[in-house]
Amino acid sequence: MMKRGSMRATIHRILGATVTLLALALSSTAIAGNGYRLYDAAWHRPHIGSLFSVNVHGVAAHKALVYIYLDRKPCRASWAGEARLNVTTFKAGQSYFRNTGRSLITLWVSGHFNTSFTARAGSTPEPEYACAYLTTPRRQGSYRITAAHRSNAYFVTN
Repeated sequence: MMKRGSMRATIHRILGATVTLLALALSSTAIAGNGYRLYDAAWHRPHIGSLFSVNVHGVAAHKALVYIYLDRKPCRASWAGEARLNVTTFKAGQSYFRNTGRSLITLWVSGHFNTSFTARAGSTPEPEYACAYLTTPRRQGSYRITAAHRSNAYFVTN
């Protein structure tokens, strides 16, 4: 027969081990997630018409397509939501990427990635947003399913 003190110690050890195993299981799930992570950053206060850098970095478990979009409106929760608003139409005075002359740029990624793009600030002092969407393929083959997204606000200044 087990003494009361040793029974209590055994129960505490079992509970402690259970909590530890549960914590490890949850943390590995959080680390693994869906295998996709995305971060973006833009210089916070570019002057009107000046050049500034937009950086995207992250991890893609498999081949993925990143859409980076500069807009005067806050970013939507998914690329599908953003695409419905006809993002490819350039609006006069908004910020744009120097190498394309457009507010949208795409990048194929796989594994760890870290890329910077040069953008030109818009012509009006106002808040703007750098939106980034890491997308995976749908069954039909187009890349529209948002695996991760990030938004970074910046303010075009005089």
